[in-house]
Amino acid sequence: MKNSTELLTSENLREMGLIGAPKGAGAHFKRFLQRKNLTAADAARDLNVAKSTITRFINGESELSIELATKIKRVYNAPVDVFFRIDAQYKAYVVSQNISKSVA
Repeated sequence: MKNSTELLTSENLREMGLIGAPKGAGAHFKRFLQRKNLTAADAARDLNVAKSTITRFINGESELSIELATKIKRVYNAPVDVFFRIDAQYKAYVVSQNISKSVA
């Protein structure tokens, strides 16, 4: 940081090693399930989807679809709007990292 009055940003905090890189919505959904003591298999059953749909989502191999978000909201009353915002922030971070690497 340049001076003590500069606002801390996520990037500043990452550079200082105080926070890690952001994670996609799937990682946050995985933690949501863990807090409820649910497995991916439980979620798949509750949401009436294939277990692979849940595991691909929580592993970051697929994005949160509108259909899956609708089921998550209806079954778990989860804050799916937050999952979409988290995912947008994660994607913006990935893009900025890719640009930084291509410029360097």
